[in-house]
Amino acid sequence: MSGLRGKMKEKIKVENIISWTNCNLISGNIKKYVCNISTDSRTIEKGDFFIPLVGENYDGHDFIGSALKKGADGFVFESGYKEELNLWKNSLKTENFNNLIILQSDNNLTFLENIAYGYIRKFNPTVIGITGSVGKTITKDFLVNILSKEYKIEFTPRNYNTEIGVSKSILEIDSQTDFFVAELGMRGKGQIEMLSRICNLDIGTITAVGESHMAFFKDLREIAIAKAEIAEILYKNNGILFLNNDDRYTSLIEKKVNCRIIKFGRNNNIAFNFIEKNMDEMGRFTFNFYKGSKKIIDICLNIPGYHNIYNACCAAAICLYLNINNELIKAGIESAATPGSRMEIIRKKNKIIIDDCYNASPVSVKNAIDTLVLISEKKNMRSVAILGDMLELGNDSFKFHREIGQYLSEKKADVLIALGDLAENIFEGYRNTGNFNKNKNLCFYFKDKEKLGREISNLLKPRDLILVKGSRANKMEDIINLI
Repeated sequence: MSGLRGKMKEKIKVENIISWTNCNLISGNIKKYVCNISTDSRTIEKGDFFIPLVGENYDGHDFIGSALKKGADGFVFESGYKEELNLWKNSLKTENFNNLIILQSDNNLTFLENIAYGYIRKFNPTVIGITGSVGKTITKDFLVNILSKEYKIEFTPRNYNTEIGVSKSILEIDSQTDFFVAELGMRGKGQIEMLSRICNLDIGTITAVGESHMAFFKDLREIAIAKAEIAEILYKNNGILFLNNDDRYTSLIEKKVNCRIIKFGRNNNIAFNFIEKNMDEMGRFTFNFYKGSKKIIDICLNIPGYHNIYNACCAAAICLYLNINNELIKAGIESAATPGSRMEIIRKKNKIIIDDCYNASPVSVKNAIDTLVLISEKKNMRSVAILGDMLELGNDSFKFHREIGQYLSEKKADVLIALGDLAENIFEGYRNTGNFNKNKNLCFYFKDKEKLGREISNLLKPRDLILVKGSRANKMEDIINLI
C-alpha cells in the first residue's frame, strides 16, 4: 500500500478533525490528540493514525489489521466497510481495540484533504502555488532555495503534487512557518481549483501551457482554462497570479480570471523581465533580470536549458514582489541543484549524457532537444537523442510523436534512437523530412529495451552528447545504465 508518512509539526485534537471533516466518531475520546498521520501501512509507527486510501489497484482497508498490529493509535474507514469492523476488532485484544480512535468517513481521500484544509488555516504562512505543463518542479526548487536562506519554509517535496502529496506536506507546517510552497499537478478539470483551495493560496503562477495530459482534455485551450482554476482562490484571498507573458495562452487566461495579474517574460515592457547574455559550454545561461526597465541583478544558472531562464525569472519575480533581498534571489537561484533526472548532466566514460528521464510531453521534449543541440554545437560533439514514448496524449498521440521527429530533424540533431511503440512515429517523423541527410543523419528504432541493449554499444561513439528522455512509465533511466 503506497503512501506518505511524516511527523506532523502540530498535533490535532480529535474533535477538530471531526469538525473539519464531518466524519462520525465510532470510538475514542474526542479530547485526545492525533500526533502523526500515515497513509502507508508499511511505514506505520506506534501512535500513528492510519488513513487507508482506495486506488485503482489497491484498497488500504485491507491493511488496517496490519497497521493496528504495528501500534497504530486509530484509523478511519469509509462507510461502505462498516461490516468489516468486527474483523479488525478480532485482530487485537478487545480492551486495546476499545481504546483506539476510530472514525467513519464517506471518502477517505476527501477526509485527508479536509484535514489539510483545516490545518493550514490554523496558521498564517504565505502560500505560493505553482502549476503549469512544464517547469513546475524547477521553479519550486528555485523558490525554496531562495526563501529558505532567511525564512522558515515548508514545501511539497520531489513531485508530491497530488491531493495526497500536497495534503501530507501541509501537515509539516507549524506556527513558525513563514512560507509554504506547493507544486500543483493536474490530470483533469477541477483538480487545480481543489488543490489551490486546500492550500489557501496567496500567490500563484502558471509557468507555461503545453500538450501534457491531452488524454483528459479536448485541446490546449481546455488545458489553459483548467490551469486558470488557480485564480479562483487567489481572487477570494486578494492574491496575485504570475503569468508567463511569452506563453501563447496567457491572453486567454487573462480574460478568464478576475484576480490581479503580474507578468514575467523576455525583454518586454512588463513588470519583470530578462535579457539573456551568454551560454557556457554545458548549456547554462547567464541573464540580466529587470523590474520594468531597471536592471536588478545578473544571474548565472547552474542548470542547462534556455527554458530554465523563464523558470528562474518566475521565481525571481515572485521573490522581488515579496521584497526579498536582491542578493538572496541571485544566490538562491545560482546555487540551486539540478533535480534528479531533470536536465541532469552525467559524464560517463568518454560521453556526456543529459538525463531528462523524469517525464516527457511535447513541449518538454522540444526544450530538451534545443538544449542538446546548443551544447553539441558549443562543444563540437555529435548530438544523439534517445527518445521514448510520450504518454497520456490522447487521440493525437501519433501526430505529437511525428512532430517531435520533425522538430529533431529541423534542429539538425545528428542521431535519433527511438524506443517504444509510440516512438516509432518519432522515427518516421525524423527520417521523412527535407532536413534529413542520409549521409550525415542516422536514425534507429527499437520496440523494446532488450533489443536496444544488445545494439547500443555499436550505435554510440566516443565524445557523443546523448539526451535520454521519455515518459516516466518508460523508465528511461534503464538506458543510462546501458551506455
